[in-house]
Amino acid sequence: MIKELHRMAIFVEVVEHGSFSKAAATLGLGKSIVSAHVAALEKRIGAQLLTRSTRALALTQEGSVFYDNCRRMVSAGEDAFATVESQRASVSGTIRLTSSYNVGVSFLIAQLAQFREAHSDVTFDLVLEDSVSHVIEERFDLAIRVGRLADTGLFATELGTCRMLVCASPKFLKKHPRIKAPADLVNLPWITIMQLPHPEKLHLVHGVTGQQLALSLHGTVKTHSGIAAREFVRCGVGVGLLPDYAVDKDIARGDLVRVLPMWNEAHDRPISAVFPSRDRLSTRVRLLIEFLRESLKPAP
Repeated sequence: MIKELHRMAIFVEVVEHGSFSKAAATLGLGKSIVSAHVAALEKRIGAQLLTRSTRALALTQEGSVFYDNCRRMVSAGEDAFATVESQRASVSGTIRLTSSYNVGVSFLIAQLAQFREAHSDVTFDLVLEDSVSHVIEERFDLAIRVGRLADTGLFATELGTCRMLVCASPKFLKKHPRIKAPADLVNLPWITIMQLPHPEKLHLVHGVTGQQLALSLHGTVKTHSGIAAREFVRCGVGVGLLPDYAVDKDIARGDLVRVLPMWNEAHDRPISAVFPSRDRLSTRVRLLIEFLRESLKPAP
């Protein structure tokens, strides 16, 4: 049936151009190929569809009925393309996206709420999970990832970076007041996020001197959840290496304290938008990516 549908579309072009040669030029086919397709339709139907003369083509009675049905088929196809293209060009429709719980709760949800204030016709299907989702298999338009990306064959663009901060609660620091140098961190109880590339290694650089250190840590609590790690640190269970977007407000309120603030993790971590296709991104997804990128720009 696929061949017949293709031939029906060719037949519509022939009728509407009134000429085999003009239809062939529009379709980028040879005149003999177009003529053969129409002849194949006539053979399949068992009736002549066109009367041919040196001056013009004319529909037979059967051809007129057949053309009306073929035109409806072609129009339905054109409408299908127009509908999708219109949705891609407009800022409406659903964006299906995913991130970790920590990124979602600490950063992404607030940004999506702001985006919807400007684009109220956009809806979200948000999946939060600390395991890495399969973007194509699970039909996500977008995934927000933190850290170095695995080579998955997907497309990605960097939105910004985050800095991992050594943090503890005021309660914990009352019990461990003698943290004066990086070496003092080694024997402390640590809350380690196992999703990090090297969860029990700490690579620090001094903000002024540039001195670098590598420390091995003792994980008292191990978790795959960034949110769980933050809550353990807030409860005074131990020290943690936590992303700035997840703890900035806690630090500002005094619920958490930066430990050895002159020492930072040696490398900032990229925050990336990952998507299945660069060429087929809808307008709404492109706008969201740019919105998130703007929101992650450092304050002047």
